[in-house]
Amino acid sequence: MINSHNSISARLLLTLSLLSFSVSALANASWFARESAVAHMTKKDTTILTTAMDNLLNNQPDGARSSWENPASSASGRLAVGKTHQDYGTTCRMIKMENTAKSITRTGTYQLCKDAEGTWRFAPTGQAK
Repeated sequence: MINSHNSISARLLLTLSLLSFSVSALANASWFARESAVAHMTKKDTTILTTAMDNLLNNQPDGARSSWENPASSASGRLAVGKTHQDYGTTCRMIKMENTAKSITRTGTYQLCKDAEGTWRFAPTGQAK
């Protein structure tokens, strides 16, 4: 069953692939260019966001929150890491993200799981099974 959450997850998967996350997803390119906050971020914005995500996923307990900001571009975001659990045969965590760039704000909750090398990757469905 495809719902709007899965559609949003697919778009975010493509967006975050720009942040050096290895994901496979297809997205509507015109929506991505027009509506995605991440699509309007600078390279520095994505570096700051990625660093904040990595810290939450690797070093913080369930329920921890973080925010990030690039004063040079006015991009910013809030992150919250959710429950750590086992799924797909590995450790997974939920993360809620709200990111803003160029007056576009988007929010979503996603499941990321560690691969064999310890890299966090989006779960195949983008949500918990």
